[in-house]
Amino acid sequence: MAIRRVFHPVGAALGRTRTGGAVRALASMRGPLPDEDPPAVVGARYRGAARGRAPLADVWLPDGPGPHPSVVWVHGGGFAVGHRQMKPMRYLATACRRAGMAVLSFDYRLVFRGGRLDEAVDDVVAAVEWWAGQSHAYNLDAGRVALGGLSAGGCLMLLAAPRLQDRLAAAVSVFSLYDIAGLDRGPARLLGRLAAGPDPALRRARSPVAAAPLHRPLLVLHGTDDSLVPVAQAQAYVAQRQAAGLPTTARIYPGEPHAFFNVPQAPIAARAAADVTAWLRERLA
Repeated sequence: MAIRRVFHPVGAALGRTRTGGAVRALASMRGPLPDEDPPAVVGARYRGAARGRAPLADVWLPDGPGPHPSVVWVHGGGFAVGHRQMKPMRYLATACRRAGMAVLSFDYRLVFRGGRLDEAVDDVVAAVEWWAGQSHAYNLDAGRVALGGLSAGGCLMLLAAPRLQDRLAAAVSVFSLYDIAGLDRGPARLLGRLAAGPDPALRRARSPVAAAPLHRPLLVLHGTDDSLVPVAQAQAYVAQRQAAGLPTTARIYPGEPHAFFNVPQAPIAARAAADVTAWLRERLA
């Protein structure tokens, strides 16, 4: 309830998103990744079969004997598109692997492909629970696991994380959606309605802004020129956590857009990846 008190006074201005930002973000995911490390395992199943999307995951393993710290990444895509092998996932997996961490990236059920918000969140929980059971197989340190998400994946991560308090040491939220009611224009509005229901109040109540908070350290990254999710959403969420005494670090990047990991050649991608890996190495040491 405390999140709602802090967030609501700034009103709908924080929540409004622009469809053009989504179009640009999707377009920027095209093209090859110039330098990447391939996964050690492709297409592992992290739960039993369910209607819709196959529950497949890829694993990256760092050099050295371990036991390894690790991070589980949840891809973005507006709850309706995206996959575990999209460019931002491979870019971050490579960066984290080279920083000494094992990585899991997985597919989850999407709108029109087997589920809505609840099913997607359940898949995030299932993937992390499965990963915890793979400690021996991949020489993982079960006490040094982080969970991260991008955009809609960040929203799902924050909704799933409170159910995983005992599994996680830290979390990373990257240009995430904190209030699903903010999807209120054009196709984005339809996605919000399909994912979380037609009532704006219900969509807000089912958002990270109103969910039980994660008590583990959280890193928040956002650009000030994000035309899909206004930076004010991230700033209000950070302020709420800090006011509640929850460990929270913010990296706000002036002039940067949504989905800045989609273009690895851009300076912001390397800078943000370095911020993520340095923060994770410190928290997972």
